[in-house]
Amino acid sequence: MTSSQRLRQRIIAAGVVLVAAFAGSAVYDGWRLHQQIMFATERELGNLAKALAEQGARNLQAVDLLLRDTSEWWESTGHALPPDAIAAAMASRVVGVSQVSVLTLVDAQGMQRHRSRVTGEPLADVSDRPYFQSQREGAALGLYINEPVVTRTDRRPALVVSRRLATPDGRFDGVVTAIVTLQELQAAYSALELGEGSALLLTLDDGTLVVRQPDEPGMPSGQRFPELTAFKGAPLIDRSVSPVDGRAKLVAAVGVGKRPLTLTITRDEDHALRPWYDELHSAIVRTLLLAALVVLTIAGLLRQLRKLEAGEAEKAALQARLQKAQRLESLGTLAGGIAHDFNNILGAILGFGEMAQQHAVPGSDMRRYIDRVMQAGARARVLVRRILDFSRAGVAERVPVHIQAVVEEALAMLRPTLPEAIRIDTRLGAGTAAVLGDGTQLHQVVMNLCTNAAQALGDAGAIEVLLERETTAAPRPLLHGELAPGSYVRLVVADTGAGMSPEVLQRAFDPFFTTKKLGEGTGLGLSMVHGIVTDLGGAIDIATEPEPRPGHGTRVTVWLPVCGEAEAPPLRADPAWPRGNGQVVMVVDDERALVELAEELLAELGYEPVGFDSSERALEVFMADPQRFDAVLTDEMLPGLAGSELAARVLAVRPGLPVILVSGNVGAALEQRARDAGVVALLRKPLGLQELAESLARTLDGR
Repeated sequence: MTSSQRLRQRIIAAGVVLVAAFAGSAVYDGWRLHQQIMFATERELGNLAKALAEQGARNLQAVDLLLRDTSEWWESTGHALPPDAIAAAMASRVVGVSQVSVLTLVDAQGMQRHRSRVTGEPLADVSDRPYFQSQREGAALGLYINEPVVTRTDRRPALVVSRRLATPDGRFDGVVTAIVTLQELQAAYSALELGEGSALLLTLDDGTLVVRQPDEPGMPSGQRFPELTAFKGAPLIDRSVSPVDGRAKLVAAVGVGKRPLTLTITRDEDHALRPWYDELHSAIVRTLLLAALVVLTIAGLLRQLRKLEAGEAEKAALQARLQKAQRLESLGTLAGGIAHDFNNILGAILGFGEMAQQHAVPGSDMRRYIDRVMQAGARARVLVRRILDFSRAGVAERVPVHIQAVVEEALAMLRPTLPEAIRIDTRLGAGTAAVLGDGTQLHQVVMNLCTNAAQALGDAGAIEVLLERETTAAPRPLLHGELAPGSYVRLVVADTGAGMSPEVLQRAFDPFFTTKKLGEGTGLGLSMVHGIVTDLGGAIDIATEPEPRPGHGTRVTVWLPVCGEAEAPPLRADPAWPRGNGQVVMVVDDERALVELAEELLAELGYEPVGFDSSERALEVFMADPQRFDAVLTDEMLPGLAGSELAARVLAVRPGLPVILVSGNVGAALEQRARDAGVVALLRKPLGLQELAESLARTLDGR
């Protein structure tokens, strides 16, 4: 994972943490506000219920005191008074107890005998009433509150509060009752402002509704709510769903003293929690806005990071290209030094070896030994050229090249170097297809692929070479590169060797990577192929068997874009080497052995060579007699005065003199210097006899 990826993950993680923190803070604040509202509501409803219950208890206590006092009076002296005196005494007792409408004395048989006031209704038999029956059957019942009834005297809903009357010996002697109308109780609580969604309910212990404030239309007194009694005495307010309106309620229920009554305060939960809902909505909006701000900030940071990454990537790419160019420049400098020193040695070996090869008897052991020396020297020459070409990848001039002719020429050169047990099967069907590139580089592609295939076979096997045209209509990814839609030539080189392991396949095109033994390979062949093909806009694919299988090995396919059509170059027969006619040729090289070799070669070709191992000495002799020489053959890398500088000075004195420049490191810069100096030919070291003969002949004939 790259540092930018880690930074991106950290930014996203920080954003997630911030959003989670905002959400958590909002949830905590909402929870805390909910707790505060519930606590405040609990305290408010609980205190109100307690206060009203105490007030109700005091009102009932006044009624109970009236009943007690009347009971004692009746049992002691009242029963002996005449009826008018009894009525007057009862009326005087009711004064001051406003909640009592009528005070009544009932005998043991249930007949009303005396009232505190005249109601206009006759005295009635109440023996069927629950309060009478309860008092008659329960000597220790005490105060009894009957469920709401419609009184016979006033025809109004009321509570009948009663106490038992007894004879001196304790026998049942009737009841004394006080009628407390519900209107009076309702009026006692009507002045209370309970708030929206709140209500007061006064119920008996069995849940029978006595009073509701405010009054609910259609809810008569006497309706039972036994669930309210369950809340009585609870330390906290509870939550319940009202059977009347179906809404959730917060409930505070308190007993009215020691009386069989319960006073309940209810409040709609929605009304109680309305401030919490408002704050929660506001908190959600704030959290969403903050989360959106964080997301936008993160998106902006990530976008800026992508821009920075793109800029860094571009900078890294430029640095990579610069480093590659610097490496190639360093490699080119190193290769130039290698080419100069090694080619000087190699030139002497190949030159004298070629002369010895010509003089050795064909078929003799000496000829066979010299042939092997020449083969090894040729491999060394190819090695040096590969290093030089690799260091100068992409500098060759591009022209349309008849690709099939290049493949045929490379195979013709390859066949004689292979063991007899290795055969080459070819199917070349590219016709006149042309590839825009450099013929020498394309020749190297074919030779390197075929050489690798031959080395994979060992001493026996088969190499298949296929060349054909193919058109692709859609992009096609390959192992190395991607084909764009277009027309291509497809070069396939397959062998029946052991194939590649996945590890080898992964590094097959790395420079200097090789699986061969020390001294048997350089690791530059496939890397050069990759560089050339990629530079030409092509791609490479490899199919290989990871384990040795008979008849299966490695199959390398190279795709090269077709630029048009081109005619194949005409075949030419190898003519006899052209010979000189005594022309004087100046030879300049800092290696004395190469000077001697060139003199031997030129003398054998019919020229008169004059050799120098110092460019300054050669220039001095030339300046003494400029007309003596017919041509100049000079190395480029000379101590002191370089070959191109020597050519410029010589031509300044004698314009038109043929000058041939030789170097082991031929590149664009040297070609430009040679043109500027007026050099007619630029040859690559080490020189072959045929190449030297043809170049001198062309130069002198052109003159």
